[in-house]
Amino acid sequence: MITKFQFRSVEELLNNGIDDYVLIRQKVGLTAEQLDEILKNREYYRDKFNREDWNKKMQENLPKKKHWWQK
Repeated sequence: MITKFQFRSVEELLNNGIDDYVLIRQKVGLTAEQLDEILKNREYYRDKFNREDWNKKMQENLPKKKHWWQK
């Protein structure tokens, strides 16, 4: 399973112009299959992790419910 950290690390390396397959694998600590999965499905993982971040942010902004005895 690909983690957010692994995906964001690969994205950062690619955005900085590092496109050497072996170097990316070594820096992020991925297997060949994991890196292939990230490279083939970059849009999917970008949307997935952005959605998770958005959901977490929305959960933090929800008003906190009081317990029944605190009303």
